[in-house]
Amino acid sequence: MWAHDNKSPTADVIAAFDNQDDADEALLQLRLAGFRDKQIGYTGRLANGHTTDLMERDHSFAGATLGGIIGAALGVAIAPGLARLMSPPTGPSDLFYLEITCAVFGALFISFVGGWIGMSMHRRGVDAPAPAPGDGPFVLAVNSGNARDRAWSILHQHGHDLASGPTMQPGAM
Repeated sequence: MWAHDNKSPTADVIAAFDNQDDADEALLQLRLAGFRDKQIGYTGRLANGHTTDLMERDHSFAGATLGGIIGAALGVAIAPGLARLMSPPTGPSDLFYLEITCAVFGALFISFVGGWIGMSMHRRGVDAPAPAPGDGPFVLAVNSGNARDRAWSILHQHGHDLASGPTMQPGAM
């Protein structure tokens, strides 16, 4: 049995960026240095003042695809039972077209349900703090573990400390 921790890891290196190009470059450098997406948080401020997680992905396409396959298989599986249940007293109707109809309906319906479920599944990564007006509009946060110095040097090539709060300096822990 697998144990899953629902808590997001805590960031130990955080930097703000004045433009998205610099933040994206730092994100690329972090990935090239071996940091996984689960260790990185990337937050950006929208034009309306709200913030969004720029690394957030949902699984709606995967859920819809899997739901479509399962729905088609279920539709084909229940078609013979429907044919027997609904056959006129004179004999069964054409089973092939009923299977196609049930497969299409099952695929569409279960695909919708699968996509809806996939939309609600989010990645579990580092929570980056929301940028304050004094910070840049983009914030990268890293749970670097033993590689704090490497993450610090990558983030601070183009980024700067948050004006709204302290960041962890290399070797602070």
